[in-house]
Amino acid sequence: MIMMVFEKMNKSDFLTNCSSPAACYRIAILLMSALMLGCAAVPEHSPIAPEVRQGAADKLLPVDCLLPAELRQLGSGMSYFSPRRAIKATAVECEIRGGEYVAYNRADYRTALIVWLDKAKKGDAEAQTYVGEIYEKGLGLEPNFRLAQIWYRKAAEQGFYRAQINLGYLYEKGLGVKKDTVVALNWYRKASGIEDDGLDYTSVIEVKAATLAQEKSASLRQDVNRREREIKSLDDSLKSAKQSLTEQVEVLARTEQTLAALTVEMASAAGSEKASEMELEFAVQQKKLAEVNQLYRALKSQVEREQRIVNSQVQKADIQKQALLTQAQPLAGPSIEVFDPSIVVTRSGEPRVLVRAASKARVISGRVMAPAGLKLATLNERPLSIDSTGQFHSAVPVTNETQHVMIHVTDRLDQKAAFSFMLVPDKQISSFKEDASRFSRVAGSIDFGRYFALVIGNNEYVNFPKLKTAVSDARRVAELLEDKFGFDVRLITNADRYTILSALNEIKGKMSEADNLLVYYAGHGERDVQSLQGYWLPVDAELENTANWIPNAAISSLFNTMSARHILVVADSCYSGSMTSSSVARLNADLDDQHLKKWLKVMAKTNSRTVLTSGGMKPVLDSGGGDYSVFAKEFIAELENATGAIDAYKIYLNIFPRVKINAALHDFDQTPTYAPIKYAGHGGGEFIFVKD
Repeated sequence: MIMMVFEKMNKSDFLTNCSSPAACYRIAILLMSALMLGCAAVPEHSPIAPEVRQGAADKLLPVDCLLPAELRQLGSGMSYFSPRRAIKATAVECEIRGGEYVAYNRADYRTALIVWLDKAKKGDAEAQTYVGEIYEKGLGLEPNFRLAQIWYRKAAEQGFYRAQINLGYLYEKGLGVKKDTVVALNWYRKASGIEDDGLDYTSVIEVKAATLAQEKSASLRQDVNRREREIKSLDDSLKSAKQSLTEQVEVLARTEQTLAALTVEMASAAGSEKASEMELEFAVQQKKLAEVNQLYRALKSQVEREQRIVNSQVQKADIQKQALLTQAQPLAGPSIEVFDPSIVVTRSGEPRVLVRAASKARVISGRVMAPAGLKLATLNERPLSIDSTGQFHSAVPVTNETQHVMIHVTDRLDQKAAFSFMLVPDKQISSFKEDASRFSRVAGSIDFGRYFALVIGNNEYVNFPKLKTAVSDARRVAELLEDKFGFDVRLITNADRYTILSALNEIKGKMSEADNLLVYYAGHGERDVQSLQGYWLPVDAELENTANWIPNAAISSLFNTMSARHILVVADSCYSGSMTSSSVARLNADLDDQHLKKWLKVMAKTNSRTVLTSGGMKPVLDSGGGDYSVFAKEFIAELENATGAIDAYKIYLNIFPRVKINAALHDFDQTPTYAPIKYAGHGGGEFIFVKD
């Protein structure tokens, strides 16, 4: 039917039915998609061969597209061909426009570079960023971080936000550049647009960015050599102590023999004149035995202590020798992240956090990272409990006086880190409800654009175990987004690969550069243990065959082709390919109305591509929340209880401890995560939910 209509429609008819060039383009996309399958929605028992349907879905994946040269007219007597232009597009879009591309799953760094390198060499910042990403990804080869940072820097210095975020990430991780979290933070701030003196970039605080951070200047080899010299010296001391101990054992044995002989002589000489002399000699020998025993115990304790020191130093040296043998970087010292309360990175002085004077306690939440292994962690000289993921949550009592909060950590190599801030009680500070009300009031005066959502819930799997709550989770989330927050929602349940990808492309055609997109997925996920790639599984996914699986990287790349300002993925499943949370712009609750409005305006105009997962890349519970999963129950509760506007990071902070606690009640370790998505165009902004 569609084929017949398309054949009968000539060019003038086609243009007449289009309200704008963009609308014509969208109609062309829909027609091409329809031609591939014969209809936009295939019945459950469709006669179309699975391989045909799979091929149609492949056409909806993103590609690096090289458009053909355009014939242009110059005056009345001359025409010429313009240079070929590179774009990010889906395969079907590239075909419609007559472009050239390599299939997504067969691309390597050479074919990808062919598309972008020429444009990058001519100074195009976007192309330079894509070239940097090609080198960072590797695409079939080992990643080349040195070349990646060179191309990122070229684009970053032109003010291209995506390159600034990527360059900041390399500095934060020490990839291709010397690790420097202060430089990383500055690039993140530039990308977000938060460079105003009154609006600092609120982010994760790492030890290296704090004045109390301890810098190690010696190289790994020098440290190993120093340890080996210490071990040799300790060995010499230990040998001497062991020799003294051996000699003292001999003295002890001789003294005991002397006492034993005296005891026999005293027994035979009882009542004689020699008895009194023997008793005096016996007393002398007993005193000597006590002294020898005391010296023996001291020497034995010294030997044991020095042996422990030697063993510890040998263990530390072995760790560092192994790093040398594998040509690895020196094991980094420990670092501390504090993500709640939000702490503003100040240009001078110690950070301060205002708390309500009426509060009894303030919970401090964060994470400790210790590549060499954690030995000790304290908060205000009290033991700090760290879970298996490095997370901590500890309450600090609130008094009427300003308090100094100090966190110390020590790793197995005795490398130390510390971070401190001031907890300042303020009678003027508003309550949590007042904060939420003020946030909503100020946010209500800002235009955040339109909101779209694709909500996916998959229960009825053909080749994998069926799920219980994914569909009910999706339906409730869709209902709240539509009724309470005014989203334009597309809900799909028990969807195959083509349905999911075509829905994403359909929504893409509706959005403008000022709009927002939320993608919610509840269903099975898988992780490739070798590539560490994550996948979402449509209901037609097959065991041991990834052909119908949807790579998270493909979804991230698809976001590159979308014009939406803010995109948030909420995955009650796995999602790979996220960055650290350091590049998330976080709200400082103590901003006055003027600066809060300025912060929200910056967030409204700055791109964001973030993902909130129910458990990172680990398995997650399908139940535990009544009719919903453990994660969905808490996410739904946040949407239900929102009184106005709320940012995605705040939702994460609120649900994080509740999900962990509820999962633990079912003997399950589940830790939600929130971070920007790599290679998707994150610019340092934030996704804001605004009640309709």
